[in-house]
Amino acid sequence: MTDTYGPPAIEDADWVDWLVIFNERARDFIGEIAQETAGSEDPRALSAKFAIAARALTLIRSVLVLLQNEEQLAFRIMARGIIECAMHMESACTTAEYLPILYDDDKASRISRGKLLQKTTELSEEANRELQQFVMGDGENKRKSLNIGELSKGSNFPRFQLFYRQISADAEHVTWTSLCRHPQETYDRVSLALDPQLEDEEMFDTISLIALAGMTVVLHLRHSLEITANEVQFSALGRRYIELYRDGVAEFRERHKDGDPGTRSEDFPIRKR
Repeated sequence: MTDTYGPPAIEDADWVDWLVIFNERARDFIGEIAQETAGSEDPRALSAKFAIAARALTLIRSVLVLLQNEEQLAFRIMARGIIECAMHMESACTTAEYLPILYDDDKASRISRGKLLQKTTELSEEANRELQQFVMGDGENKRKSLNIGELSKGSNFPRFQLFYRQISADAEHVTWTSLCRHPQETYDRVSLALDPQLEDEEMFDTISLIALAGMTVVLHLRHSLEITANEVQFSALGRRYIELYRDGVAEFRERHKDGDPGTRSEDFPIRKR
């Protein structure tokens, strides 16, 4: 390991540096994602945990590209997927019913799509008969779709569910709130922004939740696999996260005291000034 990503560099990192370091070191923190799972007590459960981690790290790499290109709305939208991974990882590592819940959700989704296919597509008699058998099932109990709120009950990080729903409402889905981001009013006209900027506090919430979600995914996997390698660097990232988060909370507390309603700008200190 070079000194570039040792504790001194981490301790001086801003938010963007933190994400870059985490992205580049994540594989070292959890070992080889494709490692053998057949010898474990529950290979399917372990495989699911690795898959959740791989998905989260893929999304984190993507949000860094969006951040570099200053695509802030897309950055916030993709943050929701990383938060979702953290919620799933926490459940996978703490709830014995996680895989059955996931299987049920997958089957319920397939059945729902099968019914829609029957209504919208002209199938051959044989294909329709086979699809009908699948949709009707074999006398099984009705499959239940996954409820993200139920999945995250008892979570140590209630902020995940809050911001998962918040980002769903104000960015991910087409809602009145999300649509209101695009009209930009000036003194003489209203224009439409194709890539509207986030408000400062939204940017802080987004980048800090991405960091927390990434740490949560990796921490749970390290505990599950009893990995202790690179603990110094991983702990240093955790400490720096806490410092950055507390600094941000303090800054916005002061802004609110001064009556600052928040701005859409590039001035939020995700990078060192």
